[in-house]
Amino acid sequence: MAKQDKINPEELRYNYLGFEYAPGKLKEFWASEDEKKKFVDKIRGSLGKTHAIERDFSVVNANLISKADRIIISIASVIMILSLFLPYYHFDAFGVSVMGNPISYFLNLGYISNFVAWGDLVIKLVFVLSLLMILVSPAVGVINLLALNTGLTAPNYIARLKSVGKLNILALLLYLVLFIMVALGHANPFGSLGIEALGESLSLGSLLGMASFSLWLNIGAHFLGSIPAMEF
Repeated sequence: MAKQDKINPEELRYNYLGFEYAPGKLKEFWASEDEKKKFVDKIRGSLGKTHAIERDFSVVNANLISKADRIIISIASVIMILSLFLPYYHFDAFGVSVMGNPISYFLNLGYISNFVAWGDLVIKLVFVLSLLMILVSPAVGVINLLALNTGLTAPNYIARLKSVGKLNILALLLYLVLFIMVALGHANPFGSLGIEALGESLSLGSLLGMASFSLWLNIGAHFLGSIPAMEF
């Protein structure tokens, strides 16, 4: 009978899980039989029901966004909502300074649409897009606040933030499209109408000359709102 090979005690460490980090025999998983019974009964009680096979709290469900980030993006979202009431445009016409917010812009739609009706297709599209952006920003701001500050421990919390972040990216893309269309330059149907900043044609220069600070504040707010979609 062949002599049995002597087993090297050092090789025994391979019989245990995690031998490189916690050598030695694994300890009993359950602290007691009562603890084991409690979890077994819980699983048996949930059989046939929809449930997630996870602990009540796990690192998987932990927030990946800090409290400071959540507060900053929430403030940016409030700015989007307040953009309805902040100065949207500012220009001088016939020596008179004119300033208004998106609400006053809507109140003057009759006058503005009459002017736009005589313009080319691009001017009409710019007009429609400007109205769309006025409505989109506050709506996205509300959605941002709800997504950021509700269901913080829900399994889909981060997935929700990503989706909402994409709405902010969409808003930024709409702004980009607006700027590109304006930059192409289009003759105003009735000239400058006494508005020096407008000039004889709609251009990027006229947009920059008439836009108030809230437009750029709003764009910055959407950029902050898009961070979750780009980070995680």
